[in-house]
Amino acid sequence: MQDSVENLVALFEKGTLNRQQLIQGLLAAMAPISMVADAPADTSTLSTFRGRSLNHVTLSVADVERSQKFYSRLLGGTMSCRSIQTDNGTKVESATLAFPEGFIALVKLGKPKVHHFCVGVENFAIDAALDKLKSDFPESKPITHRGEELYFRDPDGILGQISAMDYRGGQRTTP
Repeated sequence: MQDSVENLVALFEKGTLNRQQLIQGLLAAMAPISMVADAPADTSTLSTFRGRSLNHVTLSVADVERSQKFYSRLLGGTMSCRSIQTDNGTKVESATLAFPEGFIALVKLGKPKVHHFCVGVENFAIDAALDKLKSDFPESKPITHRGEELYFRDPDGILGQISAMDYRGGQRTTP
C-alpha cells in the first residue's frame, strides 16, 4: 500500500492529479484495507475453528537460494535461512520470508509445488484442536508435528495446517 500512496503523491506533485483526485485515490487505496481489517468474523454458520488469518504458505522449491532472491525482490520482507529437520531426521534446506502478518516458507522437498497452507485460528490449543479434528473430521487424518504443528488433509488430499495466530514457523511471536 505504501507504494500506491507514494505513486499517488508523485502524480499529484507532477500535476497529473488534482487535489480532489489525490484525495479520492487515497481513500480508494485505504478503504478496502480498513473495511477488511475491521470486518467482524462471519458467525452465520457454526464452524469448528474461527480462522482469522492466512498465516503462511509453504512452497516446495527446486532451488531455495534462487527462490529466496526472487521472492525478496518481488515482495520485500525479511528473509532468514536455516535448515529444518524432517520426520526421518534428515536436514532440509529452507528459507522464510517474513511479513508483518505472516510468511512464505521456501523448502527443498521434491518437485516444486505448494506444499501446504496454514490458517491462524483464535484460541488455538494443539491438544484440544487435534481432538476436535479427530472427532469432527476423522477423514482429514489430523496429525501433529514437533508438538506445535497440526496438519490435516482436505477432501482432495491437499495438506493444510491450523496454528495459533502468532505462529511463525517453529516459534511464536509472543512469550
